[in-house]
Order: sequence, then structure tokens, then C-alpha cells
Amino acid sequence: MGELTDTLQVVTTEGGIRVQAGDVELAEYVVMPGAPQSDSPKPYLHPLRTTAGEVVSAVRPHDHTWHNGLQFTAANLSGENFWGGRTFVRDQGYTPLDNNGSIRHVHWHHTRSADGRAELGHRLIWQTRSGEPWLLEDRFIEVSDVDFSAGSWLLTWTSRLCNTSDRQLRWGSPVTEGRPTAGYGGLFWRGPRSFVGGQVITSDGVSGDDAMGHRASWLAFVGRHDITLRQSTVVFVDRPSNVRYPTPWYVRSAPFPVVSFAVTFHEPLLLEPGEPVTFTHHAVIADGAWDTERIENYLAEKL
Repeated sequence: MGELTDTLQVVTTEGGIRVQAGDVELAEYVVMPGAPQSDSPKPYLHPLRTTAGEVVSAVRPHDHTWHNGLQFTAANLSGENFWGGRTFVRDQGYTPLDNNGSIRHVHWHHTRSADGRAELGHRLIWQTRSGEPWLLEDRFIEVSDVDFSAGSWLLTWTSRLCNTSDRQLRWGSPVTEGRPTAGYGGLFWRGPRSFVGGQVITSDGVSGDDAMGHRASWLAFVGRHDITLRQSTVVFVDRPSNVRYPTPWYVRSAPFPVVSFAVTFHEPLLLEPGEPVTFTHHAVIADGAWDTERIENYLAEKL
């Protein structure tokens, strides 16, 4: 690996926080999005950039306007939709319902940078369409290991959820409601449109469409950019401490590029009142097309 930078900056913007490494804006965390209620407004990271400045995320694509960069959310939480758009209903299909909740910023725990590491921490509340507070979330986002010579940096996202309702909550997905393969939910990434048709590989050699619903400790998406024609790689890494490790993956390279740590792909997750559950995931944002050997070497050194 190359030489790590120790000059990260955390800059407050009108709607959130930006993390910079020298002249490169690596990530912007949008805390107060101006999305309509039908998109289930929620904070997200966009743009995400490689050290070479290539953007590896998309925001408000016309086909699914609620797909925004990197975001943590749930498509079906006891009938409430924190995902956006229509809700998949068993035996009915995708149905417009008055059930689009929101995930809202409450207060910051900290925003800081030191010793080559930027850290953002805040509290959020998951509110139903009627305003009921169902979940409290403490979210921590960390940028580290920024290496310009190697062309990579590491993102760590931790979400600690606590059910604040007075009843058990059922976190599901369209799959658990009867739609095959649509198991999305949890931490979710929407890639740029130029990544359509990109390469998908996993830690155990499963690739392409076969990775849908497959369990693996990591999944990488390699895409190519318009204009520069350069390639970039985003490696999504599950953590052994997470529920249902290794995670099932929701992934598509066409008609649009998406990846989700899909913990509820095959079965719902039951959240008991007052009992917290924590998810920690990593993403390696890298210049160039990384193969399995390079990914494994990086993860062995960094994680």
C-alpha cells in the first residue's frame, strides 16, 4: 500500500457535512434532504468520490427517485415504508399507500477529524407517516485510510437501532411479502448510470446475477465512468458481529447498478421493544478495477 494522508477536513454545508482530503471532496453526508414525503426522506451519502475524483454514487435517478447514494433504510417495517415509493403488498404487487415514513436527524454526537480519520456521529428518529416514533438510531460514519498513491479509502458505517414502540416490529422486504429476488433493505448503494453492466464478484467466487441473494463476506462492484473511461471499484464488506453474517446480497448491474446488505432478503428480522441491534458495514472506495487477490490483500491489512 502507499502513504496514508493525515489531512482530512470536516466541513459543514447548508444541508449536512462534507469530508475532504486535500482538494478532493471524498463524501458529502446530506442530513436534511429536500425529498417529498413519497420518497420517505432520509439522510444519505452523496457524492462519494474516489481519490482521483471519480463519482461512484447517484442521487434521485429518474427511475427510482428514492435511491440516493448510500443510505440505510427499510422497505417494510410492520407495514410502514421507510424506503420510498410504492409498497409491495402480497397478492397485489407494488401499491401506492399512505405509509411513507421518514428518518430524521435529531442531534449530533460529534463531527471531528484527527490523525487521518474523520468521524460523524448523530441520533436519528424513524417516524411513521402519522408521526409515531418507532426507532431511535445512533449512526456513526467514519472515513479513514485515505491513500492517494494506492487510490483507495475506507468508509465504515455503524447503525445502532432501538425499537421505541410498545410492540414487536417486523422488518421485512418485498421477498418476505412474496416478490422473488427483491430482498433489498438495510445499507443500500445506488451507483452512477455509467456503471450499468458492471462486474460483480464476491468473496467466494460467485459473480454476476448469481450473487443475488447469495451470502458472502464481501461483494465488489467494478464499473466504468463516462468521459474519463476510467474504472473504479466499490467493495462492500460485512462484519462478523452482524446479525445473520455473512449477509445475503441484493445486487443488480442492470438496468441500474445497486447493492444492498440485505439482512432481510430471505426472512424478516423481528425487533423487540427496547432491545437494540447494531450493524457495522465497510465500503472500500477504490480507483481502478480491483481483482479478488487485491481485495483480499487490502482487507487482510485494514480490517
